[in-house]
Amino acid sequence: MAEKAPELSEKVMKSAMGKSLRLIVQLAKAKHKFRTITGETDRAIRYTHDKDSGEGVVYLDETKARHIRFLHEGSGLYGPHHKAFTIFPKNKKMLRFATSPGTAPWRPVPFGRFHEGGFTYAFGVTNPGIKKDQFLYAAADEAPTQIQAIFDNAMRDLAAQLDRQIGGA
Repeated sequence: MAEKAPELSEKVMKSAMGKSLRLIVQLAKAKHKFRTITGETDRAIRYTHDKDSGEGVVYLDETKARHIRFLHEGSGLYGPHHKAFTIFPKNKKMLRFATSPGTAPWRPVPFGRFHEGGFTYAFGVTNPGIKKDQFLYAAADEAPTQIQAIFDNAMRDLAAQLDRQIGGA
């Protein structure tokens, strides 16, 4: 088919590649386990498609969401360095974060915490990190049969178009 109409064949294959890339991005957005509030993390799952060469890449855009790499690959104990990290306040004397009612009023170890009015105050906290959620790999593992179907449909459409061209000539 490519020999009979190379321009048309190339156009159909590039279109099928674009559909396949969009499919993988959609699957990745559906597969992730993290909760997104603003949607910036979902928008950071992107793809590029070079229409000249026909090549495409699905990637994580850290300019849209700086933290997306850590969601995908993990951080702290669960990341590549396997080490928890400590957080200290930058501008104030203590950290403050909301807690559930009934939390113990004072914890001396390791950074001295106390609870008051639904908040916990601490001089510092040790964060174990984020467990990895490799949603891109999960989407890529699920996609082959659907991608094959996209290319099969593209080949059928190409054959039908060539048949119309040859039949009309």
